[in-house]
Amino acid sequence: MIDFDEEPPRRQFETLVPLINVVFLLLIFFLLAGTMQPSENIAVALPEGVLNDREKDVPTTLIVEADGFIWLGDRVMDAKLSGVMMEKHLKDTNTKRVAIKADANAPADAVLELMEGLREAGVEQVTIMTERGS
Repeated sequence: MIDFDEEPPRRQFETLVPLINVVFLLLIFFLLAGTMQPSENIAVALPEGVLNDREKDVPTTLIVEADGFIWLGDRVMDAKLSGVMMEKHLKDTNTKRVAIKADANAPADAVLELMEGLREAGVEQVTIMTERGS
C-alpha cells in the first residue's frame, strides 16, 4: 500500500560554486600569464641570433623594413635622413638609448647608414633585436 502523506526523499544537489571559482581562477591566470604586448603596425621578420637579450625599457625603437625604409613611431624616413631626425627626436625625448628592429632582408647599407646617423646624433647605446635561433 502506498502512503501518499509521506514526502519523497529530497535529492542533494552538488554545489557548483567551487567549480565556478576554479574556472574563474584559471581564466584570470591565463589572462595574466599571457604576453601582453601591443601589436606592431609594421611587420618585419627579424634575423635569427644566438643570444636573445631583449630589453623591455628601451624607450626608442627604430624599425627597418625589407625595402630599407626606417620607421620612427608613425614617421617613415630614409636612412640618409636618420641622423637629423634622430637628433631632433633625442632632444625631444631626452634619451640616449635606441633599439633597432631590422628585417632579415633589409639592405645592410641602410642599417649601416642608420647606425652611422645614430652615432652622429649622439646615441650612446644601440640594441639590435633578433629572434631566438636554434
